[in-house]
Amino acid sequence: MPKKLSSFIFILFFLSFLVVYVAQSTGYYENLNYRKTYLTEEKIKEFEKDVEDGKKINPEDYLIEEYKDYSNKISNFGLKSSLFIEKHFKKFMNKIFGELSESTK
Repeated sequence: MPKKLSSFIFILFFLSFLVVYVAQSTGYYENLNYRKTYLTEEKIKEFEKDVEDGKKINPEDYLIEEYKDYSNKISNFGLKSSLFIEKHFKKFMNKIFGELSESTK
């Protein structure tokens, strides 16, 4: 059993490495950064044009909203599970260390 578990963990790490390596080698992250830069340059040009035209400037008009909600049923389940585990783990650890401190008195 431990050999199968270690093999599984090794394969999981190796596949994770391959995914990150391919993403890096294909320029995925550079492309994302280029898109952000391009949008920023567009907003700067828009700002400069509005200043030249004498329009009223509101800084929020030039900010790009990038918040994306990626939550779904699986991520919500993972969040609820981790909060549940955290709550009970904390109680368990407090109980264990409380009894240890009581036994040392």
